[in-house]
This record gives sequence, C-alpha cells and structure tokens, in this order.
Amino acid sequence: MKTQSFALLLCALLLGFETTNTATLRSKKNIDATIEYYKKLIAGDTSKLSELNILLTAMPKGGDLHHHYSGAIYAETYLNWVDRHNYCVYREDNTILNIQKYRIETKVVELSDAAKALCITADAIRLDNGFYREVLKRWSDIDYSNHYHEQPPPDKQFFDTFGYFDPVADSNYHEGFMWLKNTAMSENVQYIETILQSGPNLAVADELNAMLNALTSKSDDFEIDRALTAYFNAVVNDTQVNSTINNYVNMIETSADGINDANFTLRFQSYVFRGDSPSRVFSSLFSSFSATMRSDLIVGVNIVGAENGIVSMRDYTLHMKMFRFLKQRFPLVKLAMHAGELVLGLVPPEGLQFHIREAIEIAGASRIGHGIDIFYEHNAYELLQKMKQLNIVVEAVVEWLEEQ
Repeated sequence: MKTQSFALLLCALLLGFETTNTATLRSKKNIDATIEYYKKLIAGDTSKLSELNILLTAMPKGGDLHHHYSGAIYAETYLNWVDRHNYCVYREDNTILNIQKYRIETKVVELSDAAKALCITADAIRLDNGFYREVLKRWSDIDYSNHYHEQPPPDKQFFDTFGYFDPVADSNYHEGFMWLKNTAMSENVQYIETILQSGPNLAVADELNAMLNALTSKSDDFEIDRALTAYFNAVVNDTQVNSTINNYVNMIETSADGINDANFTLRFQSYVFRGDSPSRVFSSLFSSFSATMRSDLIVGVNIVGAENGIVSMRDYTLHMKMFRFLKQRFPLVKLAMHAGELVLGLVPPEGLQFHIREAIEIAGASRIGHGIDIFYEHNAYELLQKMKQLNIVVEAVVEWLEEQ
C-alpha cells in the first residue's frame, strides 16, 4: 500500500514538474512572439500605428504616475461643459475690461454689458468654425509641431492652455474625475496619481515674508535654514494655518468621493508653483507637506511650472533647499518632481547641467518627471547609476532622446 502511494505521489510530482515546465516554455514562447510582433509594428513606415494602437489599448497599463487633472481632459469636453453650465468664452482680449481671449468665464451673471458682448456661448463658438478651430488650438496642443511665428512659442503655448480652461476645470472636479476614470478603465489603466490643486498660501507676518524673499539660490545654508526655521515655527501650530490646510485636504477628499473602487484607484499629489516669490513657494510647500501627512489620498508633493522661466531658473537651487528642509521635518512624505524639463535653446547650456541632480541629491526626490535633459547633466552616467541604485524613476521620453 505504501509502495502504491509512493508511486502515485512520484507520478503526481513528475506530472506537476512537467506541467510547470511546459507552462514556463509556453510563457517564454508567448513573450518572444509578442516582442517580435511589437518590433514589426514599430519598424518601417507609420502605417502600422493603428495596429499598434489596438495592441497597446488591450495591454494592461497599471498606473499613470505623471498626471495633470486639468490637462488630461479634452478641449472638446471642456466646451461641452461650457455649454452645459451656461458659461461663455471670450472672443478677444480687452485690457480695460481685464479679459483674455479664449478664457472661459464661469461668472456670467456678474459681467458688465461690455464684457458680455465679448463673451460667447459654446453654441456660438461651434457655429463659427474659424474661431472654434482657434479655441481647440489654444486649449490643447493640436498643431503643436506646426508652429509659425505669429503663434506664441511652443513652450508658452503649452503652459498657457491651463489658464484658458482652468475656470471650468476647477468648478467640475467630480464630473471630471468620473470622465477620467471611465476613460482610464477603457484604456486598461487601473491607477491614476494626479495633480489637482497647489497647496494653499498662508497668511503670516510681513516680516516673515520679507525674510524669505531676501533669500536667493546663492544664500548660504545657514541663512536659508534660519529664515525657513523662523517661518516653520510660526505656522506649524497656528490654528488658522491648520484650518486652511484641513480645508484643502477636505476639498481633495470630497472631489474623490465615489471614484475609488475595486477596479480603479485615484490618488493625488499636492504641489507648489515654481514661478512665485520665495515666501509664496515655501508657504505653499509647507501646506503641501502638511496636507500629505493628513490624508491617505495625498501620496506626495511635486513642483510645477515652466522650468525655463526667469524665476524658476534663478531660484531653482533655493527651491530644492526648501524641499530638503521640509523633507527633514516630514521624512515620510514622498517627492515626485518635475525636473530637467528643458532642451537646448530654452536655456543656456549650463542651465541643463544640474536640475535633476539637485532634485535628487538636495531635495530627495523619489521620481523625476520629464527629465529629458538627463544626458546634459554633469557626470550623467554616474547620476543614472545612482538613480538605478536608489530606485529613482526618470520619465525621459526615449524617442526624443534617440533623435538628439
């Protein structure tokens, strides 16, 4: 009986081994076949892009880790919202009335007669095909590569889009997230980590703001830490400050009501705008770090804005030291930072050589967004090796790098 049982067990083990081995071979065969199929799709002419789209649409994506809420919604969708909520869009600039062409107006009932005459409905826009096409171009990157000199420069065109549609984006968060969720799931994306609103600016004494605004990237570490410590100590236990941050957290959490389920997860990054004065940057940065510690939905802090801007370049190292200061006091907060979003021509060559390194070595970033100037960094390969060892992800666009 024991011999029979042993024989049955041996047969089962051999069968299991054979089954496992067969499954492994089949899996490898499928992987190899997929690789070869993918190579065929991306080789040669562009006629295979449609077939490639079918493959990539069906492929599970996992998560979208670099995501801007307002920038992820189509211009046509925003125009539908303008229609649904009876908003309007300015058809020309007028400095006297303080209105900007292409910008959405949500407070229509408060407009003067002169302003109303320049603000047209979604239906009126659709009836004027010329202006309709202009709106789509200004609210998106349609024809981005077909640039002509009368247009704004491409980098400015990109960053300007947010100002045009933010009024309607900011007034429809829940509707926007439902649209994004449905779109993501149709593309087999199960997780989105989005950037929604910056950490709020805080009301502090004028002398604190003046102390921070006197700082520069060339200020020594002692001077920087002294000013930041004074500001930090003034706000960390302030009742009004904490109420402001709690309201911000509540806004984030309310916008996500009913979005998360077993099939889809939404999380947020708080952020700071790099084009502001030092005091406003640190104020918003403190709020962002504090908010991240108060909500499971907020998972990290970022910094946004045109990296080639005058203030962005001038204060870059100072900003990184602000991150370092707060990271030391909030060590559990993760940093996913826009850095190295630069190319030759946007800034002088020396401006391409240190942003990613400082984001990692000074600020303590765990992820680098964009990072397309990575190979212009000082000792680029050494930096890449360090990033590999520290498991720091860089979102450099491979196709762009190959063209350079």
